[in-house]
Amino acid sequence: MTKFLDYAGTSVSWLCLVHCLAMPLFVSFLPLFGLSFLADEATELVIISVSICLAIISFLPSYLKRHRKLNPIFLFVGGISMIILSHLLFEENIAGKVAFLLLGSCGITAAHLLNHSYCKSCEAH
Repeated sequence: MTKFLDYAGTSVSWLCLVHCLAMPLFVSFLPLFGLSFLADEATELVIISVSICLAIISFLPSYLKRHRKLNPIFLFVGGISMIILSHLLFEENIAGKVAFLLLGSCGITAAHLLNHSYCKSCEAH
């Protein structure tokens, strides 16, 4: 189950990145296809919330029952912080926003992959 949750968390992280990077380019075309809800801030909050929920149900059991290493949790907290800061600090500065989003998504991806690796090594022992 942890493997699935880590892969799902990685996918949601990259979905968030693609969503945030594509919105400025496609925002004017979304209503033509009935997809204007994608440009809504609520969609961003849902994606971030799903990412946080997946991390909690993936990292906490893995930490408590298997590897006892905090590195994945720290990486995730750093990554999600970068994504949240990108929305709070860089609304007008696209370069700063993209940099923080990319770093945040990479941090979350690294956290899930590291967690998966730790769990896998625990199963080998």
